This record gives sequence, C-alpha cells and structure tokens, in this order.
Amino acid sequence: MTYIENLRSDADKLPNGKVFSARINFMEHICEALSNNELPKYHFPQFQFTKKEITYYMEHNISLDEIEFQSMSADLNNFDHDLGEFRTYLQTRFGYWATITKDFMKVWSDSFGDAKYLEVMAGNGYISKELQELGKTSICTDNKSWAKQSKTGHDSLIDVERLDALSAIDKYHDQVDYVILAWSPDRDEVDCDILKKIREYGLMLIVIGEKYGATNSKKFWDNAEFVDYEAIDELNKIYSRYDLVHDEVYLVK
Repeated sequence: MTYIENLRSDADKLPNGKVFSARINFMEHICEALSNNELPKYHFPQFQFTKKEITYYMEHNISLDEIEFQSMSADLNNFDHDLGEFRTYLQTRFGYWATITKDFMKVWSDSFGDAKYLEVMAGNGYISKELQELGKTSICTDNKSWAKQSKTGHDSLIDVERLDALSAIDKYHDQVDYVILAWSPDRDEVDCDILKKIREYGLMLIVIGEKYGATNSKKFWDNAEFVDYEAIDELNKIYSRYDLVHDEVYLVK
C-alpha cells in the first residue's frame, strides 16, 4: 500500500474512523501536488493528535467493552505513529525537506520585492521554481551529490545548474542580493564555509532550518549573526511547523 492508503487502512480500523478523513485528504492533496511537480497550495496543519483530541476520542468510545477499548487504543496509537511519519515520507519520496508551500512563497515574493536570489544546495529546486513562477530572479544550483542515494536532487522541478555551493557563490555573487540555504545537513560543516563566503562578498543568507536541531551544524549556529527584518517575521507567521521539528526562516549575515 502507499503511505496514504496505509493511513486510510489505519482509520478504517477505528470506530467512526471517518472523522479523520479530512486530515488524510489534506495529506493526500500534498502528495498529489508534489507528484505533479507542484508545490502544495497551503501551509500544513498539525497532523498528529493533540492530547485533547486523543482524550476527546477516547471519551466518546468509553462504551466499548474492555477488550474492544484496548484494541481501539492500540489502533489509535498506531495511527498516530503513522501520521508522524509524514515528514520522513515526503523527504524520501519527493526530496521535500523544507515545508515550501504556495501561500508561503507568495508572502516571500511580496515581502522581498525585486530582490534577486542564488539558491545553493537546492535539491529539486522547490524554492527557486516558485520564485521564478512569481516573476523573481532565482538562480538554482546544486552539485547533485544527494541524487545518488535519494530523491533529493534526483527529480528536479526546474533547471538546476550543477555547482557546489561555494563555486556557485563565487560565480554569481555580483548578480544577487541573497543566498538561499534550506535544510542544510546537521552533520556537515559546509554551511560554515558558505557563511564565510557570503561574508567575503557582503551578501545576506536566507536560511530555513531548525536552530541547534535537525538542520545545520552546531558551528554554524554558533557563528551566525541574525538580522531582524520584518519580511522574515512575515514569513515565519505562515511557515508550516506541523510536527516536532520547529524549523524557521532566518536572515543571517
């Protein structure tokens, strides 16, 4: 079964499982968009259950006998676990790491005006694709090193110039205002080299990541100089944080 089919199977095992159809349908629309090389339209809600939702559901099934109630509880826990695997599924199936949606990118485009961008380590190019479709200049680069082992950089949505991050900055530094770095690996200190390079050229770095968490090296977070900027605040109001990962948008110099 596909991931979505598995979720529907989980829900079907639960009493009145159709009450969970809306969230599964939302997740299915996300997968359909990515399958069609499009961004999801809207920022994501939280998919796993809150404690309040679990309590409410359990209380409304209190009439089940003991064996049925235990079975329902186990099935609900399994369903919640599978909902929590959505991020991993999107990463492995689509190479979709940062939660880039059309409504988020529209705010980005409007907030930054006519700024020009260089996206490094761009993977499949989700950010640059939407910026370009919104009429902005975004040069998209990646050395495709991940494409050998995953969908990241394997199924590009737009033309991605095959350049490593430092070479890309050397080549295009005088043509752009910002360098974009989204979801840089947490065990690779290339982000520190990128930080050093943008400082050499007086550029600003737009980073999407989880501070001292799932993305970027500790050394990077230790050395980053964060810039307060209203446009970044606007982006973070709409950026999706739908699970335990709390990544944000940062402006770094």
